[in-house]
Amino acid sequence: MSNYSASKFDKNNENTSWYKAYNFIPNQSLVLDIGCSSGNFGKVLINDKKCIVDGIEINTTDAKRASKILRKVWVKDIEKDKLDYLNDKYDVIYLGDVIEHLVDPISVLKNIKKYLSKKGFILFSIPNMGYLEVRLDLLRGEFEYTETGLLDKTHLHFYTQNEIFRIFNESGFNITNLDFVKKDYPKDLIKNVLKNIGLNANTKFYELMADTSASAFQFVGKAYSSNINSHKLKDFGPIDMFEEFYINTKKDYENKIKKQSDQIKILQQRIEEINKNPYKFFIKTIKSKLKK
Repeated sequence: MSNYSASKFDKNNENTSWYKAYNFIPNQSLVLDIGCSSGNFGKVLINDKKCIVDGIEINTTDAKRASKILRKVWVKDIEKDKLDYLNDKYDVIYLGDVIEHLVDPISVLKNIKKYLSKKGFILFSIPNMGYLEVRLDLLRGEFEYTETGLLDKTHLHFYTQNEIFRIFNESGFNITNLDFVKKDYPKDLIKNVLKNIGLNANTKFYELMADTSASAFQFVGKAYSSNINSHKLKDFGPIDMFEEFYINTKKDYENKIKKQSDQIKILQQRIEEINKNPYKFFIKTIKSKLKK
């Protein structure tokens, strides 16, 4: 069994990724649940929305349980195994907390695109690495993995809101709806954390931390196939930008030193000229000033 096999859908809690994903899925949809675990979410879709649900699951124990609930379940690795076992066009392909576990998410998104129906879409949930608590931990020099959750030790990539848009865009998808699971972090707690590391926050900081990019614990959204690819990785990251700044600053100082060295050489030549023949240099200087 996996760490997620016992997860249950709570209809009374609107602030969960499953609840938000559930509301994105139309009734009577043909759904492919990638990373279906034990099939608990698919069971809700079948019972409540009359959906037909297939699943792909890498964990054999979870897949065996899911096979008793879903129409079909394949024990496959979505990255390593070919997808030729899929024969349908799905209205919804659901990747619930899966993308962050993939080595190459863009390739996977491109590969599954052809299994969407004409009006089909990708439905996803992804944890937000820009969440406030992570930012505060990093300020304290902490980044500790956990068994599950935001810093699940099996996560291979970490995503912020902008990064989510980038990977879908590069994969040939357009995100049309983006919701989020909010996890409150009290202002007094923020203040205490900052105080303990010698920092004080102003109003602008608290406003920034209240923004979706920091208050969202998970993002949940839907994306349709698109031919527009405008988002790409930046050419420079923070370390590269520092290196560029360092190199340019060093060159600037070297040029200034060279100019100063040239000026010093000229002054040294003049001093030597004076020492050799002070009278001659004096006459030369007087004539130069008379000409002006």
